Amino acid sequence: MIREWQQGDAAAARRILWESWRATYRAFVPEADLRDYFEVTYAGFAIERLHASGHVHGFIGLVDGEAAGYARTQFHAGENRLYLASLYMLPGYQGRGIGGALLRTAEEQALRYGLRQLWVGVMIQNEAARGWYERRGFRFIREEPFRISRTTVPHL
Repeated sequence: MIREWQQGDAAAARRILWESWRATYRAFVPEADLRDYFEVTYAGFAIERLHASGHVHGFIGLVDGEAAGYARTQFHAGENRLYLASLYMLPGYQGRGIGGALLRTAEEQALRYGLRQLWVGVMIQNEAARGWYERRGFRFIREEPFRISRTTVPHL
């Protein structure tokens, strides 16, 4: 089941983000840099403040009542673009279709904005995610650096 973000979801979203980051990114980003970036970006009420904007929409994927996935979209009016800013699953729940359901929810959000495109960024070293998006029709059009504390990684 996919539902919209609710007050009180911050702890579950932080857990999903951190566990999936550690499982995926620590292969190419030092864990200390992951932690530094995570604490600055999602500390305390930071994640709730992200969701306080009318242009940010969050979604939780539930399995038997447990939060197993998290997605967040953000509309940039000046660019007329909707970005899939986050789509993360707890590692033990990958491969069950929850990520696909979260992606479809984000695509529906784009349609509500009258858009036919959804923008996403993926770290080049995250080959599994890149392939997952490509199998769903995404095309990556440019590379940019992405800074995670003291580490810079190439990002599509």
